Amino acid sequence: MKTSVIVGIVLFLALTSCKKSKQPEEVKDAPATAARTTCSKEIISEQPVKAGETGILLPAGTKLCVKSDKLSIDVELPKGYGFVTPDVNEKTLPVFATYACYCSVAGSACQVFYADEAGFGCLHSSCPGSCTGQFTYHGYSISRVVELSDKSSILSLPQVQEYIAAIQSNEPWSRHTVYGIDFYLVNDEAAFLAGASCDCEGTAACKLKVINLPFKVGEGIAKKIYYCDGGCNGCELTVD
Repeated sequence: MKTSVIVGIVLFLALTSCKKSKQPEEVKDAPATAARTTCSKEIISEQPVKAGETGILLPAGTKLCVKSDKLSIDVELPKGYGFVTPDVNEKTLPVFATYACYCSVAGSACQVFYADEAGFGCLHSSCPGSCTGQFTYHGYSISRVVELSDKSSILSLPQVQEYIAAIQSNEPWSRHTVYGIDFYLVNDEAAFLAGASCDCEGTAACKLKVINLPFKVGEGIAKKIYYCDGGCNGCELTVD
């Protein structure tokens, strides 16, 4: 009798131990299953992607996640690119955005689609009106994609120049940053050029460049911005 009781206890403990040993694996697998259902389709583009009527062309290497509910597509740009929003700030442009389609009739929904050759587009779904596709980033609209290494293109953007033109400085020159790009706003050009130099590990690839901002009524002269650019890493402008 005692032997039977002991055997029963041992078997009970063994079964309990087996159940406990399997539990962590089941818990660990659950989040992975949930994550897999987030995207119904994941793509890394092998060529530039046309984004519907937005006029935005996404570069090759862009990561796309078509959401399971077909209401949006999450986008991640490859390294070296960024989105431009109408609101200018001094931070590097975001690399993430969401494409969604909006119905002209309130309370109705449009769905999105993506095709390898056609790119992004909208489906009417329950929308009785028109559907419009748009990229957004944390509630801000997105107007275009820029190559972050192309300083000239970024500093030539009208909204960026408008931001720079609003900077108030009576100094002969002052250093500023926009979208992660360092530049100097120059009032006394002769004095600035006497001490300005570009350096990139001692090479001649780093060149001093200038952009004339649009003249504004009430200003004595048009403002100028100087920066260094070239095909090397760490191209910096210093002023002695």
